[in-house]
Amino acid sequence: MKTSFHDGEIPSVDTRGAPASRDLLGPLPPPPSSRGVGPSVPRDTDETSFTAILQSLIERVTGAYAAALVDSMGETVDYAGRVDPFDMRVAAAHLQLVLSGVERFGALGEPRWVVIRGSRKSVAASVLPDGYVLAVLLRPRAAFTISTRALKVCTRALAEEAGWTDLAERDGVKQRSWFTMAVETDRRGRPTRIGPRKVAVDVLGAVMGLSVRERGFRVRTAEGSELTLVREPGARWYADEPV
Repeated sequence: MKTSFHDGEIPSVDTRGAPASRDLLGPLPPPPSSRGVGPSVPRDTDETSFTAILQSLIERVTGAYAAALVDSMGETVDYAGRVDPFDMRVAAAHLQLVLSGVERFGALGEPRWVVIRGSRKSVAASVLPDGYVLAVLLRPRAAFTISTRALKVCTRALAEEAGWTDLAERDGVKQRSWFTMAVETDRRGRPTRIGPRKVAVDVLGAVMGLSVRERGFRVRTAEGSELTLVREPGARWYADEPV
């Protein structure tokens, strides 16, 4: 087992070659051909205002098949995805314990994220205010490609619904915020109009330093404001400013 922590990055644990824990990870996800929308078994609780937010995260994170919001006591507040409810609750509670353990250890400071990659599947968890945790279950190779932009969109939506006001402090004041964006493009894939009002934009230049499957543009709107647009795999667009 390899463990690595980097300041300002996602702490990660690579468990390739280690025995998989069903209690922690739950059942294997269905093969891609059978993956659909909604849970694979009936829900054991009614949907809440958080359900759609968690489902949206799953749809925006490549390789994700379930997500849950868990409180400081390890109890699942709500969940979404193709997973047995009991297994989702167990996985979420274990991830909450992992983050709590890292915080008690103290030497690393307050934890922000944790990602665990296994040979059969992977999990990720993000710290939220008031001891809450956002847990995501993923396919094995999706662990270290998880979209931090999608996570930021999700955590902001959860914060607005829950009434949290200290999310910026938890998420890192200096970190950039991201917003989902509807984008129209030309034949070359360059943005021409954005947002629900279809505001016209001019491309000022390309954004460098992105992953090989991402494209980024610095644009100026017809209203005079400038912002950065990033297209992730699956034609999922994000902007660093709301429009």
